[in-house]
Amino acid sequence: MAVVSSLIRLQKLDFWLRNPDYLADELLTDYEQGLVSFEEIQLHVVRMLDGDAPRLHTYPMERYIYGAYEFIDDALAVLKLYEQIEHRRAADSGALSRRDYFLLQKGRDTIAAMRADIPELEWYAQQAVAIGLIADAAVGAAAKRRQYLQTEYADTAHGDVIPSILERVRERAVKLKVVEG
Repeated sequence: MAVVSSLIRLQKLDFWLRNPDYLADELLTDYEQGLVSFEEIQLHVVRMLDGDAPRLHTYPMERYIYGAYEFIDDALAVLKLYEQIEHRRAADSGALSRRDYFLLQKGRDTIAAMRADIPELEWYAQQAVAIGLIADAAVGAAAKRRQYLQTEYADTAHGDVIPSILERVRERAVKLKVVEG
């Protein structure tokens, strides 16, 4: 069984999954800080920044009061209805208590079948692997802080779509010799 602890973490990870330019920039930051090696990030960064990947795999999100946000309750409700996931409150402390999301065996089976039928989904599996390389991605609050360190993200007005940082990240990756110029 796989678990994502807290809706905040789920939303922050979803942002990186859907915005390869922001994820690539985080990998470059961790590389510069010596938290990950060139070998760990290079293929991921190339995959995220080159060719059609940024255009095909970016799914914009709006900025809301607490950062990138999309109302995901409907999507989660469908997954729960078909017994793909389960969610539970971590403690009974009212409406603000943390919710944990569990991928059930039926969900794992669906994912395996979809990946077998739709090879393009491998790109998203690789995004998840890349997210796992980020030092503090496991904590929703830490991921949120990191996202707010991006000027474009932080300066986006509430309700506006968070802009791409693709060109800036591509230039940075070339400067660091992670991708060819």
